[in-house]
Amino acid sequence: MHELLDRIGSAAERIRKLEDNRERLGKFLRASKDSVDMSGADVLENELFKMVAPDPLRIRTVIGVDGGLSMHSYHGMDLILTRAVATVFNYKDGKLGEVGYFPSSIVTPTLIIVADPYTDDEFSMSSSLERQRGEVDLATDAFKKFSPDVVFMDGSIVPHGNDRPAKSSPAWERYQNVIRSFNALYGISKTGLLAGCVEDSRGRRFCEIAAERILGSIDNPRVPELRKILEGTRDTNLLYHVLEKGERTCVFRYSKSPDEHQILADIGGAGKNIYCFYIKSAEFDRPVRVDFYAEKDVAATADRIASLVLSTACHSLYGIPTPIIEADFRAKLQERDADELHDQLVDRIGITPSLMKLRREQRPF
Repeated sequence: MHELLDRIGSAAERIRKLEDNRERLGKFLRASKDSVDMSGADVLENELFKMVAPDPLRIRTVIGVDGGLSMHSYHGMDLILTRAVATVFNYKDGKLGEVGYFPSSIVTPTLIIVADPYTDDEFSMSSSLERQRGEVDLATDAFKKFSPDVVFMDGSIVPHGNDRPAKSSPAWERYQNVIRSFNALYGISKTGLLAGCVEDSRGRRFCEIAAERILGSIDNPRVPELRKILEGTRDTNLLYHVLEKGERTCVFRYSKSPDEHQILADIGGAGKNIYCFYIKSAEFDRPVRVDFYAEKDVAATADRIASLVLSTACHSLYGIPTPIIEADFRAKLQERDADELHDQLVDRIGITPSLMKLRREQRPF
């Protein structure tokens, strides 16, 4: 135990030094903001960061979309349960008025039975893809039905790279369906704004841009040290020490080379219209990464979305817009939900080999 306590002490000291280094780097970047031009092929604005005014919400319809997932593997089949919910927040004169739900406040989950011989990874991908498809299709329908000012998705508006199966995988067709759904959403979103708020981003795009555009353009003896700190830092770790509440970063492309990015290449022409920025929307929370779709007026679109994020993120400790939080509450599924469904199937047809639980879940010791 004493040895473990010594290691904890060493780990704590290392973490403290890392945070001190990142804080110093953040102060350096903030001091350099007026002396560096950030604009370039993949960065659309000159400024490193800028202050954004909250939207007055005089008359606004803001929609949040989220989905839930419960899945379980059995001896000869797998079960997937998904549910997607859209919350419709109507604001007037700066106050929240009517709140609606689409398709309803209580949505029956969708059941998908998977009989294909998937590997564990393929089953995990397929489950995530089915959840994404439900959310994206619902967002498309919400645009058509409500003509909102903005639809906020929980997470990115691009499929996650870990959910891309091999073309030889039986999950490939599911992935293609998700790509088609995303393209349909991009098309309909031209009637309003489409943005995804990434709750726990682990991205490094901004750090890479800072290393190239800032450290690469100044003559300072500290540059090698700062570059090394950047190499071991994620965007939100850095920007926590840079941004003040109400500030957002410059807008940058989701990928420096959209045509070479595997997911954006699958999306096709719309992939070049995916952009990002970070915003500090809550005083005591980390900055939130916002991905958005825009075919023109990209910086102005970012300002409008950032203003709406600021106005609808109402908690000082949590910077996610409230419509997303409510959608998450309504859509959430638990692992036991799939187990309960399994028990109902067993009640109807009895224990068959396909419905037998995996041995690791039935060990007698």
